[in-house]
Amino acid sequence: MSWAIEEYAEDAIVKYLKNEIDDAALNLYTAWTNDEIKFPCAVVHAGSSSNVEGFSFNGVRVLKIQIAVMTEAADAGGKTARELNRAARSLVIKALAQSSLHNDINDLEPDGVVFSLAYIGDITRSVEGDKRVFVSEIELITIASPKDLI
Repeated sequence: MSWAIEEYAEDAIVKYLKNEIDDAALNLYTAWTNDEIKFPCAVVHAGSSSNVEGFSFNGVRVLKIQIAVMTEAADAGGKTARELNRAARSLVIKALAQSSLHNDINDLEPDGVVFSLAYIGDITRSVEGDKRVFVSEIELITIASPKDLI
C-alpha cells in the first residue's frame, strides 16, 4: 500500500475523464507532468488532503481536487475563444455531474486509491493574461483511501 493518495487520486480522475471524453476534444494531464501542455486541456491536481472531520488519522482522507480546464484566449475553427472555453468546460462538468461518481471512478479499478464519495464543489473562472489562457477551475470534493497495489 502506498500513502501517495493525492497522486493516485489524480491518476484515477484523469483515467476516468479519458474514459468519458474524446481525446480529440480535450487533452488531459495530471499535475506536475513532464508532457508539453497542449490546449484545450484539463489538468488534475490534488494539492492537499485532510482527515475526515472529527476523526484522527485512519487513512481515509478528504481530498479537494482541482481540475483546471484551460483554453487559449483566441478564436479558432469559426468559434470565439469564449465558445471554445465553454465547450471544454462543459465536457468536464458533464463527465463529473454523476450522482454516483465515486462508483463510476472505482469501476475503472484505479491503482492505489478507492473513493467513497466524489462530487463537484466550487467552480471559479480566471484568465492567465501573460499566457492568454482562460482557466475554469472545477473543484472535485472526494473522500478516498489507499488500496493495495496489485
